[in-house]
Amino acid sequence: MSNVFLPPKFSDSEVVHIAFILVEQFSLFALASVSEPLRVANRLADEKLFEFSFISENGKPVKASNQVAFNTKYSTAKCPTEYQTFIVVSGFEPLVYASKTLLAELRRLSATGVSLGGVDTGAQILIKAGVMTGHRATMHWEAATSFQEENPRADILQERFLIEDNRVSSAGGLSSLDMMLSIIATNNGQRLAMAVAEQFTYNHIQSADESQRMSISTRLMTKNRKLIKAASIMEKNLTNNMSIKEISERAFISQRELERLFSRKLKTTPKRYYRKIRLEHARRLLRQTDLSVLNVSLACGFSSASYLSAIYKQEFNIQPSKDRGEHVV
Repeated sequence: MSNVFLPPKFSDSEVVHIAFILVEQFSLFALASVSEPLRVANRLADEKLFEFSFISENGKPVKASNQVAFNTKYSTAKCPTEYQTFIVVSGFEPLVYASKTLLAELRRLSATGVSLGGVDTGAQILIKAGVMTGHRATMHWEAATSFQEENPRADILQERFLIEDNRVSSAGGLSSLDMMLSIIATNNGQRLAMAVAEQFTYNHIQSADESQRMSISTRLMTKNRKLIKAASIMEKNLTNNMSIKEISERAFISQRELERLFSRKLKTTPKRYYRKIRLEHARRLLRQTDLSVLNVSLACGFSSASYLSAIYKQEFNIQPSKDRGEHVV
């Protein structure tokens, strides 16, 4: 992976033109994280370093996930040729809103040699359009696993952001801010990037390979290494149904001591904790893929669809077949 990305400039212009393609139900926070750093960089430099515009498939307003409608300046087909970097900004269920026209436009843009990127789940749309062949990508951790299940040939990494040749992608949220700060640093120097970060009272610029998620230690609010090790083993084996004995052996702790740790620190048993995180994984697959309940149960290490349905109803008070159609986007 290269950590150097220079958005192409048009002709002799010193201004970098970046178009953000807004897809229906896009993440407003992700959009702010990629666009605001450019505005602040221009202000701090006291010159126009970046020109950016919000565009859409047809040039019409696009609603964010909070239902606020954003006006767009151009359609993808009529965006001026000065724009040589196009970044797709989407949100939950991006492929539902990725029309054939948008996918065709992305293929057209790719053929012209422009740089392409995806924010939050934008990489899913780029992959669907077929413009990521030979490129790796990243996306929000909550969507990555389910997308990989349905697209096993896609090269998805759990990076905060990826910069590779003329493709970029970020996991959304503050990882998008980190990506833009990295681009600003490469184009205009680390000092400007740090000054932009300070404007957001952001005092720790994170690198691409730092984790998207909080550490297990932070999420479980514990420093106990054995408990953290056991929970980590469980999280890495969501598709299996490991025995608690096997987990304890891999964590180099007796099963009895592991059960005492879970009871004392997490107020649950290892078995219940492991089952719960596998059920949460099942819920993500149900809501984000078209996998059948049977295939979801197998992908999460449960013996049958009927067994998954029974324990799913106990955990979430709804049948899995109904949950996939009733969640709020």
